[in-house]
Amino acid sequence: MLEYSFWEVVSAFGSLEFWIGASLTCLLLFFAVPKKSRKYFVWFIFLVLPSVIIADSIGHAIKFILQVPRPCYGLVECPSGYSMPSGHATVAFAAMTALGLHYKDRKYLILFLILAEFVGISRIALGFHTIPDVLVGSVIGMMTGFFVEKAYEMYYIRFQRVVKRI
Repeated sequence: MLEYSFWEVVSAFGSLEFWIGASLTCLLLFFAVPKKSRKYFVWFIFLVLPSVIIADSIGHAIKFILQVPRPCYGLVECPSGYSMPSGHATVAFAAMTALGLHYKDRKYLILFLILAEFVGISRIALGFHTIPDVLVGSVIGMMTGFFVEKAYEMYYIRFQRVVKRI
C-alpha cells in the first residue's frame, strides 16, 4: 500500500501533470455534456491550461538561467533539476490566480491564493525548496495568471463563438 504524507498530497496540486490531466478531463467532458452545459468547461480549457503551461515554461527558463541547486542535499528522494523558482508554486499560483480573478468575487481569489500557498509551503516542508524559491515562483505564477486572465477577458466573445460552433 502506498503511503503519502499530507504535504506530498498537497504538493501534487502544484504539478503541471495534475493541471494538464484536469484540463484533458474537462476537454473530454466538454464533448460529452449537452451544449448548454459546455460553457462551464470553457474557462478551464482556455484559461487554466494556458496559465499553467506558460507559467511552467517561464519557470523552467528562469531555472535554466539561474541554475540554483536544490537545498535537499542528503534527502533520499530529492527531485532532479534546479531549485529557483519552485515549479509547483509557479503552476499552482498561475492556476489559482486565473481562477480567482475569473470569479469576480474577491473572497474566491483569497481562497484560491491560500490553497496555492499550501502548495508552496508543502515544497518547503518536504525540503525541496527554500522560501525565496517559493516566493519567486508565486510571483511568476500570479503575474502569469493575471495576464492570461486579462487576455481571456479580451477574447471571451471569440471563445464563445468557437464553443457554439462545436
